[in-house]
Amino acid sequence: MPIPSNVENLQRFSAKNIIYQTVCDWIITGVLRPGEKIVDSELAKRFNVSRTPVREAIQILEGQKLVYVVPGRATVVADIDTTDIEKCYRTLAELQALAAELACGSITDQELEQLEKTHRAFVDACDRNDGAGAIDHDNLFHETIVRAARNEYVEEFSRTMILHIQRIKYHYFHCDRMRKISVSQHGEILRTIQARDGAKAKELMRSHWICSMENSLRDIAGSMQGHGGELGADVLTK
Repeated sequence: MPIPSNVENLQRFSAKNIIYQTVCDWIITGVLRPGEKIVDSELAKRFNVSRTPVREAIQILEGQKLVYVVPGRATVVADIDTTDIEKCYRTLAELQALAAELACGSITDQELEQLEKTHRAFVDACDRNDGAGAIDHDNLFHETIVRAARNEYVEEFSRTMILHIQRIKYHYFHCDRMRKISVSQHGEILRTIQARDGAKAKELMRSHWICSMENSLRDIAGSMQGHGGELGADVLTK
């Protein structure tokens, strides 16, 4: 049996992915706040690896605009760019609207059952004021619809766009008013998909994401006013 010559590279690749996903989660959930410095030597020590996979992970985060690097000085968690948020939300709204329309023609009974179960769990998490649980079930609700669309390109691009707004979603589902809006809209989307009404599902899904965008931007604007025009880190952790 030939032994691959790139075993060490594979191990480094795995370490890079673990570090990337962990730091990405820290940024999304507000463990690392905007303006926080990321020190590669500390991460290397934390994960018991060399600095190479750490730097590779940071390069991915930089490409996704979650951090920015000041050459020779520091790596810093990026602020939330409201212009980018609007671009991402509007793109995601169209992708998921298409997914909802397509899903109406291809979703299986098993997937419909999963969608119903996920919606009930989402409602329950919102009722219990469980922001983290609401996020998980919201993600699964949308993922189920996107998978049911049977379009790998919509699925791939949708996943990429969602990454860019996860920090906002994390804040969104810790706000009772916004959770209630989302519960109502999810229910309408579910009933429309159950009825296999593609045109209506497309319209509702697009409106759902645009509404989320408008409420989030309004909430961020209010927080910025409360901080003298600067986006405070607590906007991510309320």
